[in-house]
Amino acid sequence: MSPMPARMSDHWWWRPGVRPGRRLLVWHILPGDQPEVCDLVRQCQDKLAGLDGLDPVPAEWLHMTTQIVGFEDEIPAAEVEAMVARVADRLGRVAPIEVELGKLWLHWEAVALGIRPPRALDSVRAVIREATGAAVRTHQLGDEPEWTPHVSVAYSNADRDARPVIDALALRPEPAPLRVARVHLVAQERVDHLYRWEPRAVVRLGE
Repeated sequence: MSPMPARMSDHWWWRPGVRPGRRLLVWHILPGDQPEVCDLVRQCQDKLAGLDGLDPVPAEWLHMTTQIVGFEDEIPAAEVEAMVARVADRLGRVAPIEVELGKLWLHWEAVALGIRPPRALDSVRAVIREATGAAVRTHQLGDEPEWTPHVSVAYSNADRDARPVIDALALRPEPAPLRVARVHLVAQERVDHLYRWEPRAVVRLGE
């Protein structure tokens, strides 16, 4: 993910295999119950409000995509259960992690906020990827082996110059603390210009 691209493009093209009503199993970190995070995102969205070509992410659908597993209709329930059990066993031994959310990441398809330290959540993702590879036969682990943890503020819906977006966020709000104490497995689908999901499992990190 480039921090400052010259142009932005439409995020809402159909990825291979994705179609209306088809759901992906995805592991997310969901920060919607943390008021400071929601307030930080809202402040950024307020700064972008006068610009065309952006779809702000509603607070209830804020997410940090941690790992796409695969299409729900291709993965048997027994494999999902085995994956979740393996993640729960491993993450139950990992203490909750505190990071700072606020570093601006401007992707060519989205405006996002990254974390500091940037690699603080790698251990959580490593557990999820290991469990997915061990339990799920048809998965998408090879599609995005690298990871830049981020929470998207808004998605681009047009081909446009990135400079007005960069200028609008030149004075960014203060960072917010983000506490990662749970990971969520969801069945996610795209509905118009929005990602929505239904919960499938919640795994708590150890206290």
